[in-house]
Amino acid sequence: MDDVLPEKKRESPPLALWAIALLALTPFAMAALVYSYGPAGYAATSLGVLLTWCAVTLSFLGGVRWGLETREPNPRWQRHAFSALGAVAAWVILLARGHAPDTWIMGGFIAAFLIQWLFDHQTPDTPARYPILSTAVTSTSCVSLALALEKALHT
Repeated sequence: MDDVLPEKKRESPPLALWAIALLALTPFAMAALVYSYGPAGYAATSLGVLLTWCAVTLSFLGGVRWGLETREPNPRWQRHAFSALGAVAAWVILLARGHAPDTWIMGGFIAAFLIQWLFDHQTPDTPARYPILSTAVTSTSCVSLALALEKALHT
């Protein structure tokens, strides 16, 4: 039993951090709601906001991952590479807009967020509060994208 690692204690993020996170997640929900239920004249703009915010947020998550790995005494190049690949994938998905159907773009972002989430949750050496925040970002983005995808599939 000595070789079993102790389970990481779940630590809730401070209230100020939650407030900042919720503000940063607001564009997902607002854009998806306007796209899905708002006036038709705002649909294109709100979808553009939603998809651009996806690319920005995935790039941010990659930056967080890069920073967490950089603080290690012996940073692992594979983790740095994956951190950069997340941002590259996000911008490639966004730039594919106009060349691929928007439904594929939304599906691509959902897949990218889920892959990022899986990577974040299997990585050792992260602060105990990070998985909670990562789950909040992933669930908010994916639910927002799913709402917009539902609308796009029925338009």
